[in-house]
Amino acid sequence: MRKVLIFIPLLFLNCKALTKVDTEKSFKKISTKNLLKNISKQEANYNYLFIRSQAKIIKGKSENQINLSIRIKNNEKILISGSLLIPLFKGLITEKKIAFYEKIKKTYYLEDYNSLASLLNFKLSLRSLENLFVGKPIDDLSVVKVSQEKNIDTYVLESKNKTVISTYSFNPFTFELMEQKLSSTTTKNELTISYDNYKIINGKSFPQKIIFSANGNEETLKILLNLKINRIDQDLSFPFEIPKDYKKTEL
Repeated sequence: MRKVLIFIPLLFLNCKALTKVDTEKSFKKISTKNLLKNISKQEANYNYLFIRSQAKIIKGKSENQINLSIRIKNNEKILISGSLLIPLFKGLITEKKIAFYEKIKKTYYLEDYNSLASLLNFKLSLRSLENLFVGKPIDDLSVVKVSQEKNIDTYVLESKNKTVISTYSFNPFTFELMEQKLSSTTTKNELTISYDNYKIINGKSFPQKIIFSANGNEETLKILLNLKINRIDQDLSFPFEIPKDYKKTEL
């Protein structure tokens, strides 16, 4: 889990709290099966997305801000570019590999998901990384075994394996994902992704604010994303080529 703290800022390099659920309203307790159906119904479907974002990265007393461009072809690839007056890095995520390079140090990273899984103690995929940006659970809830936890404000689902506990909180009225949390079973490391300010675009609901909070034994990292979807379901290009003179690096 600690490696997640390193992995996320390598991809991305005022914090507003989640919209509070009105606890004076009562929401109906439903079965886990029906909850999963409602969650699936409200999730956005798309072919292409073009997202622009400002990213604020807070680590200890240090703050940095960069601009991001995110292009997604559903279930095929994600292209992420970071800049601050000048281009800083570019990354391409496909079904088989994750690659990125950064311009200042002239280094690049290229690995498959098996290598990352052994580092992170968590099985990643293109789908799980794509879901982080569009307000979907990192797990496929139709495949993993989940249990519904008691909560007075939200619907909460939980899944467990030997190394990670995944917890998902959903708005009880819209069934939008409010928060997903990955907690290590062997350490105090924890990654929380919070979603806020959903907006209907072309009849589909997308979060406009995402907050990544990673806590470990020695370091705390927060990444604040303010997202704007520029295009949806329009063909996009995905130009990516690692410069020949760059040196390979490891996580």
